[in-house]
Amino acid sequence: MKRFAITGYGPANEVFQEITVPSREVTSKHLRVKLKAFSINPYDVALRLGKMQEVRQLKFPYVLGNDGAGVVTEVASDVTHFHVGDQVVVHPISGAYGEEIVLPVSKVAKIPDGMSWTEAASMVTTGITAYNVIHHLLTIQPTDTVMVEGASGGVGTSLIQLLHQKGIRVLASASKKNEEMVRKLGVTNFSAYDQEDPGKKFKNQADIVIDATKGSIKGETGIQIMKEEGHYVALNELPSFELRQKKIGFYENFVPRKEYSDQEALTYLLDAYQKGHYQIFVAQELPATLENLIWAHQQIEGHPSAGKFVLTYG
Repeated sequence: MKRFAITGYGPANEVFQEITVPSREVTSKHLRVKLKAFSINPYDVALRLGKMQEVRQLKFPYVLGNDGAGVVTEVASDVTHFHVGDQVVVHPISGAYGEEIVLPVSKVAKIPDGMSWTEAASMVTTGITAYNVIHHLLTIQPTDTVMVEGASGGVGTSLIQLLHQKGIRVLASASKKNEEMVRKLGVTNFSAYDQEDPGKKFKNQADIVIDATKGSIKGETGIQIMKEEGHYVALNELPSFELRQKKIGFYENFVPRKEYSDQEALTYLLDAYQKGHYQIFVAQELPATLENLIWAHQQIEGHPSAGKFVLTYG
């Protein structure tokens, strides 16, 4: 079985290599999936660059990847809800950069007819994160206004759509080039951060601010937008202590928890997709080669177009 691994921390073109490893055994409550597509998250890039070493140490060679889709080829004897031939989306802890994966049945969901492998692989981590922020971390009232920073990213577009489905008033910021796309998702008002200051435009308007940027915004804008005694959620780093002292509020990082059910989140998202309420954005689809994987990682380190980079197997 071929997989793409990193041999250490560093630049993509220096640390990625293609490796051949034996297939894993399918143990109790697990199944094997032949992958048709996997997508790349900014988190993968951060892991490769060594930015997560304080919380997650890697043993090399290490295979990245949490998002994939494919066909079930083997199931354990105690697995009854999945069968060989099922088309599924998968959310492994790691290891999606490869031809196949063995993972717990709790990390798998069947995809509906009409959903492409590329769409399925693109929705996983971003969609699950948005679902858990809205349905588990936060208690959002019907009258609340929610600000989404980083609105054109994978989590941002998911957040807006899920909030819009609930009838929540949503403010959003992203670059001007992505304004039309973001507005179509159902935002109440939009600010292009590269043409104006969202902090001034939306000052003290949001009960909840969700910072879904890659971390380039240091929190001052979101704090300006948050109402006094509001709720600030960061998907990356919290604003500095000095900034948080400027306004009373509840500040917290979003951290995935074991009690959050992947199947619950995926079932909700896939149902919304089937009903036409959830759109998935793909920046580029490429054949699964080492060269394309390196190139995609390099693009994500910059400021790529909205949508996911997906690698596919023919």
